[in-house]
Parts: sequence; C-alpha cells; structure tokens
Amino acid sequence: MQNNALVKNTKVDWAFGGVLFFLWLGFTFKGLVSALNIWYISEIFNHCFFVIPVSLYLIWEKKGDIDWASRRFALIAIPFITLQILLYIIGVAGDIQLFQHAAMFSLLPSLLWFFLGNKIAKQIMFPLAFMLFAIPFGEELIPALQEITADISVEMLTWIGIPLYRSGLFIEIPQGKFLVAEACSGVSFLIASVVLGNLYAYMNLKRLRTRIFFVALSVIFPIIANAIRVFGIILIGYKTNMEHAVGADHLIYGWFFFAFVIICLLGLGEIIRRLEKRFLLNGELYTSETTLLNADEGFEAPKTTILWSFVVIGLLLAGITKSMSIQSDSSTLPVEPSISLPFDIVAEGNSISNWEPAFKNPSSITLKTMRNDSLSFVYFQAYYSGSSADASSSNGVAGELVSAQNDIFLESKWSISGTGSKQIGSDLRYQFIELSSSFSQKIMVYHLYVIDGQLFTDAKKAKLYQVWLKLQGKPFDGMFIAVSVDSADAANSEINSVLEQISQQAKLVFEGR
Repeated sequence: MQNNALVKNTKVDWAFGGVLFFLWLGFTFKGLVSALNIWYISEIFNHCFFVIPVSLYLIWEKKGDIDWASRRFALIAIPFITLQILLYIIGVAGDIQLFQHAAMFSLLPSLLWFFLGNKIAKQIMFPLAFMLFAIPFGEELIPALQEITADISVEMLTWIGIPLYRSGLFIEIPQGKFLVAEACSGVSFLIASVVLGNLYAYMNLKRLRTRIFFVALSVIFPIIANAIRVFGIILIGYKTNMEHAVGADHLIYGWFFFAFVIICLLGLGEIIRRLEKRFLLNGELYTSETTLLNADEGFEAPKTTILWSFVVIGLLLAGITKSMSIQSDSSTLPVEPSISLPFDIVAEGNSISNWEPAFKNPSSITLKTMRNDSLSFVYFQAYYSGSSADASSSNGVAGELVSAQNDIFLESKWSISGTGSKQIGSDLRYQFIELSSSFSQKIMVYHLYVIDGQLFTDAKKAKLYQVWLKLQGKPFDGMFIAVSVDSADAANSEINSVLEQISQQAKLVFEGR
C-alpha cells in the first residue's frame, strides 16, 4: 500500500517537474534562441553546447546515491527564483543579452533546487553549478587579456634581445608589425581551460583545497601559455623574415598550441591527482562534501506542497506575461532629434584620419569633418530610436544604442594607448580614449551618450537608464556622440568649447521635443 502511494506521488511529482521545465522553456525562449546563436557563431562559446548535457549526465551518474524518497520542496530557493525572473525581464526590456542568459541558466538549477529539495541539491551541487558555464560570458575580458598578452610577450622578446617598438597593441620589429588582436587575446583558451579545469577537478580530485588549486591553475596556465604563443609567432616572424607566422601558418600554430596547452594542463592534473592520492593514503581524514544547507533543517513544508508549487508556477506565468508584453511593444517612432552645430563643415566623412566607428543598425548616422576657429575635428553621431517599429536600418532590424557589437574604432586599424575623462565646465564630463594607428598616427576620441536629455559617460549607466525608461513605457531613444582630434591638438583650448557646444545642443533637442 505504501509502495503504491509512493509510485503515485512520484508520478505526480515528476509531472510537476515537467511543467516547471516547459514553463522555464517558454519563459526563456527568446534568451535561449539568442544563446544558441552565440554558441554557434562564436568559437569562444562552442563549448556551451555540451554544458547542459554534461550537467545532466553528472546528475544521472549520481542517481544511485540519491535518496529520492527524501525529496521535498526547498522553499529557500523561491527568493532566488523571483530575482532571476526579474533579472530576465529587465534583460528583455533593455535587450541586455547578458542579463537574459545569466537569469536563464541560473533559473534552471534554481528550479531544480526547489523541486528536488535541499538534501538532494546538496548531493548534486556541482552539476547544478556547472550549468552556469552555459552563460556566454567572457568577451568582456578581451581588452585586459590583450594588454596582459602584449606585456608578457614584449617582456620575453626583450629578454632574448629582439629589437622592438610597442605602440598600444601594435608590436613592431625590424621585419614587420604585429597586432595583438582580439583573436590573440587567448580568451578562447582561458574559458575552455576553466571549464575543463572545473570538470576535471570535480571528477578526479577529492580534497577541496586541491580542487581550488587546480582550478586556479587552469586560469593562470592558459594566460601565460597564450603569451608564449604570441611570443613564438613574433619570434618565427623575426627568424624567417615574415615568411611564416602569418595567415594559415598563424592559425595552424594557434590550434596546435591550444591542443598542447590542454594536454599539458591535463598532465599537470594527473600529477596532482596522484600526489593527492598518495597524501590521502597516508591517513588524512577528509570529506569531499560541502553543505548548501542542513538537510534536516531547511525550509521545507510538505503539508503546503500544492500551495508553494502554485506560487512558483504563478511566478513563471507572470514572468511570461510581462516579457511577452515588453516584446510585443510596437510603439510609434519617436521624433528624431536634429542637432544644428555652429561649426564649419570641411567635408562629409573623415578627411583627417582613417578613424570611423562601427555601430550596428543605427536609425541614422553622421560622420563629418568640421572646423571651429583654429581646431579641425571629426564629428560622429549614431542615433537609435529604441523602437521595434524602426526598420530604417539596412536590414530592417532595430539596433541597440549601448551594445558590445558597437565599436568606437576598428581594431584592424587602431589600438588603445590610453584612456581617461575630461572635465568640461562644472557639470560636464567626456570620456576619452587615445588611439594609435598602424602608421603611428595618434588621435584623441571624446565620447558620451545622450538619452532623454541626460548625458552619460558610463555605458552601463546609460543602458540601465534606457531600461528604466522602457519599463515605464516612456521613449528611450538616444544617441552616441564622439569627437576625434589629432593628439597634437588635444591641448588646444578650442576643444573644450567644441565639446561643450555639442553637448548643450544635444540636450536641448531632446528636451525640446
């Protein structure tokens, strides 16, 4: 009789689990589609296709050790579920894919935690946490990794006496010039190494401190190895008078080196595993289990199972309703602001340098060479309506004002040699970057965002302000403005006047609509 009741309850429970999964799938469908596209398009995130299957396999592997009869709803998971649903809605409102993906792939393990309970979740903690590696995150590290790679490789080249000149990310030797581009940052090496390092540590190592050490090693090792790779490419170019280490030779060398790095990392892992095994055999007492919560305490309420199941279902349904209403917003296009600048137009386009930002799918774009008294400068403006009804772009798809796909400069032509901010008057500040070209030209680029008459130098704050406006149902159109001058003209007193007039005009056209 008891067994029959258990079977019946199990069927009901798993049916409820299936409902949760399909609600999660329906709620996060937009984010899931974008994540799959990123996984497929970007080689940095190809590994993400395997993360969820591997996590599920690791759970399946432990099924024999799990006391399924102890399953109880973990009510402590509900606040996390609520926050993740809110984060996803904010991500949809602002079209912030990182928020969508982070919420989506953290919501799934949270739902499993809620459904399975504290005791079972504790037993499968790593597989649940491993699902977070499905988040396509890490591209933000590229600039820092480029700098680190350039620093280490230049230092190594100096050690062996190779003459060189470095300008930003450009490294010049007598035989030619190299650029530590995004592809040379080693971010693919790093992410793949960290994922593999965590998986290896979980499956093969026992002591917590040993696992932490190996994971730390999986972070440091590929960074150093990638710098050695870049050093090797430049060295080959130096020794062969640039006959190799470019093009196909460059790519083949990179792939073979990556395989070599992974083999070395796994070899180090095997050495650490054997040392650990020998250490444990010497009598150290150790438990590999870490606690999420005391399973006997927890926040479990068997008598209110139905109530709390409907609470979670209600949260997911509310999230689906809100995200669909945001996505279906087809409000009329706002009136595009028209800025009238009191400067002489020298030429349409850039006649001073080959600097030109690359902004994706703007509603309108402006690039002009202008002059004010003794100062010649280049003015760039990209306007985004922020409306799904906007089909003015080349492919009919509305773009985003603040997006990782928008580039202030083309990496193939320029590299950053300095950054900072410039105070204009008492209440106005511009961000600036100093760029160096492959032809040793240097320019200063001053830039900011204008949204609803508000000025922003911080891209994150600009994005959050747009999200806030969208959640209120207000127009959230805006523009990105940049002014470039030759670095030699950066000390010209006219630059302050130019930047101040541009920002004032931009504020006025938004406020006057």
